Amino acid sequence: MTIWLPQLRRERPLYLEIADAIRHDALSGALKPGDRLPPQRDLAYRLGVTTGTVTRAYAEAEKMGLVAGEVGRGSFVKAPGAQARAYEIPSPSKSGIIDLSQASPPRIHALQDLDTALRQIMASPSRLDLLDYTPAEGHPLHRAMGVTWLARCGIHVKEEDVVVTAGAHAALIACLSAIAGPGDRMFVEGLNYPTIKPIARHLGVTLVPLEMDLGGLVPEALERAARAGEARLLYIVPTLQNPTTSSLNHDRRAAVIDIARRYGLTLIEDDIFRLLDPRTQPPTLFSLAPDRTWHITSISKSLSPGLRVGFVATPPGRARQLIRHQTVASGRAVGLAAEVARHWIEGDTADRVLSAIIAENQARRALALEALRGREVHCAPYAPFLWLKLPESWTPGDFARALDGRGIHVTPGTAFAIDRRSDDQGVRICFGGPVTREELRQALASIDALLDEDPTERLNPVA
Repeated sequence: MTIWLPQLRRERPLYLEIADAIRHDALSGALKPGDRLPPQRDLAYRLGVTTGTVTRAYAEAEKMGLVAGEVGRGSFVKAPGAQARAYEIPSPSKSGIIDLSQASPPRIHALQDLDTALRQIMASPSRLDLLDYTPAEGHPLHRAMGVTWLARCGIHVKEEDVVVTAGAHAALIACLSAIAGPGDRMFVEGLNYPTIKPIARHLGVTLVPLEMDLGGLVPEALERAARAGEARLLYIVPTLQNPTTSSLNHDRRAAVIDIARRYGLTLIEDDIFRLLDPRTQPPTLFSLAPDRTWHITSISKSLSPGLRVGFVATPPGRARQLIRHQTVASGRAVGLAAEVARHWIEGDTADRVLSAIIAENQARRALALEALRGREVHCAPYAPFLWLKLPESWTPGDFARALDGRGIHVTPGTAFAIDRRSDDQGVRICFGGPVTREELRQALASIDALLDEDPTERLNPVA
């Protein structure tokens, strides 16, 4: 066969694109078993690539079991074995929905970042071991990766005090299971990560909301509640708090630690947004009080949410306590995902991806502040989302539902409120969901326009 010509997108190494095109066309029937592929020089000329590129592509297709080369005759398509279809999902831009509800990073990844890591994994003689169950604490190499990642946050720990998890969510469940029990009470910020509520209910832990202001948790409120003995645990997001974007300054962090020491509080520090702010920051609570702090971080906000890799820095000598509960909760990391993350973190990919995410978040933040100029918006520098206060004419739920009707998803303030005393008159708007900045700009224009509408005019009176 000499007329076959692949369509190349030229988004990654061309030899891989040609090999994938052979695979795709063999599975679809466009190439049939026994078809002769074009001579390498001919195909190279028609594609405008080097002969070496095509030679490498045919060799790659042969390794995939798609092609058989015969000396003097050429390369022929083989009958494909039982293979799954190529992984394809609809583009978010084609769904008609602009999702501003998830605090995920913008997708800035290049195909070669993943492909390079996968090729490095394929070169490992131990790669089949990644299909086994991982140890509950994580493979030694992955715990060492955790030490490296935590050092970026100013946390210096030994490998034996690091536990690898399937993301921050799993880490939080394991930590709470390890240090709390049914009937325990835990201090939290009044507006908080929405999933903390069902996690606490599941574990039988009662949440005690504390006052916040523009600087985050108010230490005096914590002092009063701790003195009254209302709880013995504190869960806190000290940097780019979700959803208000506030960050505790050094004085407030020192005050929280002082209160914790005087009243015997144990701290769970959820610091997954810290690395998004490249400026010099106050030390982590763990750095100030490692004896009583369980520090949670992950790569979901700073590298990739789909890899599901998180780390817990435990108080010295307490990792075994966490590992037991991680085993029960099945929150261990998946070896293959953790190995991709390790190749990124130990190479230069993590630095490049994190820098690109920070830059894109900043560009989208500037766009959002301009689009909502004149509105009451809370959005600290480098935050990946903003907190939009609503006029009293709108309830958060009604505003979110009205936006749903326009194809825009946001999260209403009621999802973050721990109780009815919390000021939930707002919505959270995240920057990472839209594929392009233009999509984000269009969504923000619709949000801005809706703020000026009177929700009562949407009613249809019947009497």
